[in-house]
Amino acid sequence: MLCRRAARQAKKHRRALGGLALALLLVLALGWTGYNLHHIMKNVPEYQIVHDGYTEKQTLYPKDPAAGLEGTLPKGSGQTLYGLRLMSATGGRVSHGSYTLELLTGETAVAGGTGDMTVFLDGAFVDLLFDAPAVLQPGESYRFRLSFAPDTPEDMVGLVYGEGELSNPELWLYDAAETPQGGRTAAMQYITNYTGQGFALRWFAPIALVLALVLLLGWWLIFVKKAKPETVFLVFALGLGFVFAAVTPPLAGPDEYVHAAGAYGMASRMTGGAGAEDDLLPMRAEDAAHMLDHSGPIGPIAYKNSIDGFAKTGVSPKLSQTAQVRSPISVQPVQYLAQSLGMLLARKLGLGFYPMLFLGRVFNLVLFALLAALAVRAAPVGKSLFFAAGLLPACLSLAGSLSADPAVIGLSFLFTALCLKGRYGDGAFGAGHCLVLAALALLLAPSKAIYLPVVLLCLMIPAKKLGGKTQAILWKAGILGAGLASWLSVNRAALASVFLAVDVDRIGLAFVGVVILAIAFALSWYLWNDRPFYRKAVFAGIGAVVLLGAAAAVWIGSNSGIHLTPEEYAASIQPNGESLYVFSVGYALSHPMQAVKLVLNTVGRELPVYLQGLLGSLPGEPIVHGIQLSWTLTIGLLLLVLAVSMRGANEPRRLTNGVRWGIGLTAAAVALLMIAACINWTPINSQVVFGIQGRYLLPVLPLFLLWLGDFDTFARKKDRSGALTLCSGLLGAAAALEALLLFAAG
Repeated sequence: MLCRRAARQAKKHRRALGGLALALLLVLALGWTGYNLHHIMKNVPEYQIVHDGYTEKQTLYPKDPAAGLEGTLPKGSGQTLYGLRLMSATGGRVSHGSYTLELLTGETAVAGGTGDMTVFLDGAFVDLLFDAPAVLQPGESYRFRLSFAPDTPEDMVGLVYGEGELSNPELWLYDAAETPQGGRTAAMQYITNYTGQGFALRWFAPIALVLALVLLLGWWLIFVKKAKPETVFLVFALGLGFVFAAVTPPLAGPDEYVHAAGAYGMASRMTGGAGAEDDLLPMRAEDAAHMLDHSGPIGPIAYKNSIDGFAKTGVSPKLSQTAQVRSPISVQPVQYLAQSLGMLLARKLGLGFYPMLFLGRVFNLVLFALLAALAVRAAPVGKSLFFAAGLLPACLSLAGSLSADPAVIGLSFLFTALCLKGRYGDGAFGAGHCLVLAALALLLAPSKAIYLPVVLLCLMIPAKKLGGKTQAILWKAGILGAGLASWLSVNRAALASVFLAVDVDRIGLAFVGVVILAIAFALSWYLWNDRPFYRKAVFAGIGAVVLLGAAAAVWIGSNSGIHLTPEEYAASIQPNGESLYVFSVGYALSHPMQAVKLVLNTVGRELPVYLQGLLGSLPGEPIVHGIQLSWTLTIGLLLLVLAVSMRGANEPRRLTNGVRWGIGLTAAAVALLMIAACINWTPINSQVVFGIQGRYLLPVLPLFLLWLGDFDTFARKKDRSGALTLCSGLLGAAAALEALLLFAAG
């Protein structure tokens, strides 16, 4: 009786109990993350070597412990000093008592600290911290004094020096009770940064608060307010993306240092300034001091540096210096529009380098969130697919960086959703929709050459939605023409270079034949596609043409490509073992089986890594940092997207057969173009294709999920859309927290 009553009460208040359970889960997860973060990041120093190049170690013990030992430092150069790291000697025992360290200029103490003598270990470097950091003024002379108050006369501590090997003639170590003598070079390092005790928790507290508020607000919108999917998506994307922007160390995102240079240069050109020339970028003096031409560091010190510099204001907008950068290649201005506007606003406000980067990230995030939310709203089928794909850690971490990819992903999502709306949406698909598609094609096609097939999705829109066959042909030709024209305008030179050293005349003749066949097929399809006998004839004809075309392609390719002599191949091997020759079109044409073997090897060996990249399990720059989320979380993300792709048991198919296979072929075409593009710079003696990353397939992930979900084998028995929506947010949050711990651990 009591159990039944409890069950009724639980059912009656299940919504409130669910919210309470979520709140409790958040408290536990955030508390555990904060606890681990505190222990990872507390008391972490950063060192600068002053002298440790000695070969013969000797020890100097003070004759008078109260007077101690003194040592001179190289003249100051403006660095901040948190303490000294000195090599000590204790005669093989643990000494007891206290020590005092002073930093002196003349007879004036500018910093100091005390501690227990038990920290000194025999033959080991020991960190001796000041109570407050000191700045070594340029040109000023400094020395340190280390004195002791031992408990017994046997409690002795000395310092190690290198006899006769002076890395700096200003650096001396001597007994404070005696006249300084030369030849004693102290084993010393500067402690130039230090995280201290409570730094991690003070920084993590606002991040945890934002994360908790976003997830609880999302739960309320899903289960209480019954809000529209696009509203929930916008809340989750902005909130979780903001967290990713905060937890990714500066310039540590995928190729972020390249994108930072591109966005900075575009912001300068907006105000009449200059972009990068010969990889030298005019910058503010404040920015040039922090800009890198490689991926930024991770770890506690990277976080502390960015937070210490976050409040810096009053920076001069004058581009008075230049910084060595890596300029972006084949990136279109629209991909940097949001980031450059954020950077430009920060520069107008006089903000420092780190808040400027963060503002650029936030603007990038807002653009992606808006484009993806519009896609969720526009999609008449598969809303949950766009929702889940857009909230994958891969998308959120890219959107929370300065990457050029979020704009491409958002444009592709929106273009795909509008094409689905044209096919399956209610009502007419008017001129306004077509103009939007043409504009999206104009922007999307050149952003990355491999995404040109996405523009073909406009062909799924039926003619009756566009006002008849004639108008449909004109609209589709305009959309395709806009995409192809913009694609050629950007990639024409690269496309021409691909076919260097190739017999293009023979290939061109074959291409003309293919074009003629395609035109004939399109014309016949337009005239007779509603006749059953015609469809059978078309499929038979296509089969025959494919077989003949394959044979012709092998013959043409083997006679149109590049062949190397053994001597040429041997001469091409570089010191790192890679050949100077790559799998160009010319080489692949004449060595088709080697190219096929390369692709199969790549898929067999690297598929798990590509899957991790697609889901977002490789935070930061994978090649440089090499960190990855747990496989438990990775499998959870995979199961989520698979569950979202499934139809309900009683739900009809979302796509007709023709459209389903059309979008499947579109996704496959993008994947093949990605492989082909990467093969083109892979050395011919490599075992795997260079440069493939799973995140390159994010723009067509909804297409693949739509294709997969319409198989009858996959179906959900009950509607779990609300739970899956919340799971998208929870897994995104879990990925952000784990990425934070991985970045902090370095």
